Amino acid sequence: MPDLNRPDRKDTMSTIADLMTATPITVGADDEIGLARDAMLEAGVHCLPVVRDGAPIGVVSSWDLVEEYSPVEAIRNAMTPRALTVGVDEDAATAAAIMQTNLVHHLVVVDIAGQVVGVVSSLDLLAELTG
Repeated sequence: MPDLNRPDRKDTMSTIADLMTATPITVGADDEIGLARDAMLEAGVHCLPVVRDGAPIGVVSSWDLVEEYSPVEAIRNAMTPRALTVGVDEDAATAAAIMQTNLVHHLVVVDIAGQVVGVVSSLDLLAELTG
């Protein structure tokens, strides 16, 4: 277990803007599941925000695609229709609390206007806490 009280540990946590993957790949609810699957495989990610006019309306994860869906079926049939979000200026502890409460590994990062600007994962937060 890491020593969270070690002398070189930062006194303040980074903001989500420092930890997130910026400009994530996004998909629309009417896009095909095959598009989401291929995008995740190519980018090496496990979650894509589903957006309408730049705002999150859901997420599709690799877990959502475990079920048998036709590659030409609409993403809306497989996505989780509620995107859990965190503000770009929030700290890592806030994001971790949201993930823990909701038992998820990814949060969609939004700006003050509610537009998707990134994705932060539990691995991003773990790197911050142990780094």
